[in-house]
Amino acid sequence: MTNCPTDNTSSSVNHNLEVAKQEYQYNYDHIPPVAMVDKLPERETPSQEWFLLLVNNIRLLFLNTLITNRGNRRNKGVRDDVIEYILEVIYEQIKSIKTGKDNKTLQFFIQLLLNQNLLIAQQLLSQGIPEDFREIDEFFVSLLEENGLLILKDISEEAVEVLEKGSPEGHATSLEDYQKLFSYKELFPETGGIPSIAYTFPEDEVFAYMRVAGYNPLMIEQVSSLDERFPVTETQYQEVMGNDDSLEAAGKEGRLYLADYKILEGALNGTYPNKYQKYIYAPLALFAVPKGSESNRKLRPVAIQCGQTPGADNPIFTPNSSQYAWLFAKTVVEIVDANFHEAVSHLARTHLFVGSFIPPTHRQLPQSHCLNLLLRPHFEGTLAINDGAQGILIAPKGGVDSLLSSTIDNSRVLAVLGLQSYGFNKAMLPEQLKQRGVDDPNLLPVYPYRDDALLLWDAIHQWVSDYLSLYYSRDEEVQADRRLQAWAGEVMAFDGARVPDFGEDGGIRTLEYLINAVTLIIFTASAQHAAVNFPQKDIMSYAPAVPLAGYLPNSILKGEVSEQDYLDLLPPLEQAQGQLNLTYLLGSVYYTKLGEYPKNHFTDSKVKPLLEKFQENLNHVEATIEQRNLNRPLYRYLLPSRIPQSINI
Repeated sequence: MTNCPTDNTSSSVNHNLEVAKQEYQYNYDHIPPVAMVDKLPERETPSQEWFLLLVNNIRLLFLNTLITNRGNRRNKGVRDDVIEYILEVIYEQIKSIKTGKDNKTLQFFIQLLLNQNLLIAQQLLSQGIPEDFREIDEFFVSLLEENGLLILKDISEEAVEVLEKGSPEGHATSLEDYQKLFSYKELFPETGGIPSIAYTFPEDEVFAYMRVAGYNPLMIEQVSSLDERFPVTETQYQEVMGNDDSLEAAGKEGRLYLADYKILEGALNGTYPNKYQKYIYAPLALFAVPKGSESNRKLRPVAIQCGQTPGADNPIFTPNSSQYAWLFAKTVVEIVDANFHEAVSHLARTHLFVGSFIPPTHRQLPQSHCLNLLLRPHFEGTLAINDGAQGILIAPKGGVDSLLSSTIDNSRVLAVLGLQSYGFNKAMLPEQLKQRGVDDPNLLPVYPYRDDALLLWDAIHQWVSDYLSLYYSRDEEVQADRRLQAWAGEVMAFDGARVPDFGEDGGIRTLEYLINAVTLIIFTASAQHAAVNFPQKDIMSYAPAVPLAGYLPNSILKGEVSEQDYLDLLPPLEQAQGQLNLTYLLGSVYYTKLGEYPKNHFTDSKVKPLLEKFQENLNHVEATIEQRNLNRPLYRYLLPSRIPQSINI
């Protein structure tokens, strides 16, 4: 039996841990009271390869925005459009220079002229933009490497203003207005430049499928009956599900499912940017599985109430309601689901959840410790992206403040509540599915997220079990590992990582618990994040399908709802363009791949066959999912080949 290397008495190891404790100091004020790293350690800087992937997608979005906003200027091609744009930005910079004694603009501009990066830009202008844009990508990579992600927040006002000239504004008059935001076909080359969801999202089947295979397939819960908040009648139910079915029967047979957004009741409506009033809602949405025993019975939407209090102010809508009233109600659900998704399912329960384990791992476990070796690749880039998120994305006047329904303070509080209510020991995937009553495929036959996620959970669990069993054969060896117990202590500590409901009796007492805990960390850092992150590009970039905010109160539903009422509920076009840029970028960077560790990362020769076994298991998972996709609407977000090792975007 190989012992897990702890190096308890090594002075060099102890010194390195002390250095790490200085590098990875806690901060509880970035997103109070969540434990985050105070300042990003230098070793957490993303790699050049990652920056190149990021820049490649920024360039695609830049070109799309350029073409959409500035139109055809009779140039030969997009490269000439880029040259004209850069020249215009430089001209605006020159015009803004003032020579007053206390003005620093001139000094800044001279420094900019002398900067190596601007020399590259000048060469690009003089030589013409290359067809593959490689020099542009390398130019922006060098900027990001030198200045970090925060440079994205500090792009000159002139550059943004020039790019935004001619931007579409105001409410749409038809859905085609949103499709026109996708001007550069390379954004979605496989579907002619526009995401496929644009053509199918109004369908009831697609709306229901989003609950089990969409961007947030985590909300529905099995219910045996409805409480007084949601008085759906038998008639309303049977009009949708047929006269041979009933609410009572569906409840008793485990075929009723509820999406309840009560957590958002009383949330404050956002107002930034000040041009528009935004609205948040707290709907209830009922779904049911048809009677029968067929394995392809799909979830159906039955009824929606757009508030928690029943009555004339919150009427119930069904697929038999008027076209735009029903579409309005479904859109309200998507708006709220997107707000819950971004704050809770995505930010809190993947980014912040995994980020909590990174400082203790560096501060308490030597780099040669078997657990440190196993976890470290699954932490790559996470602190950097979390630091960028709290400094840019979820900062006041940042992307979340601008695009989501509620105030930025409300969104941050929702994220905190989402994290604090996510007890570690109940967050294991099988337990999560069981808690929501969605674990039985006989009752809910079509649930691609559940079915594919369980394959990955089992594969990761087997790998973790095989690996850790090399170093621990008995529970007593786990208990005796002083480094491991110190790690667990800091994970739980109030002056440490503050992970709720972690451990067994104040520590880690059994090998089984250690295996399950590490499985959850790796699963969340890889598969779970992939499931909630990458649909942002394909599904959420098209605002009518998943609006990040509502722009009409749900009180409009008390009267007749027109097509223009529905369109006015959707994000204005400039907001939709911002949503496109943000969600596309977040959902398009695939860096590293699950199961592919750095070369020679594991020096113990006994690990190699176990890792090869894990990789082979992932290949089997891939084949199984591809086979499943032949008999269900496509769901590819949990293909192992599309799952990064870590949360790095």
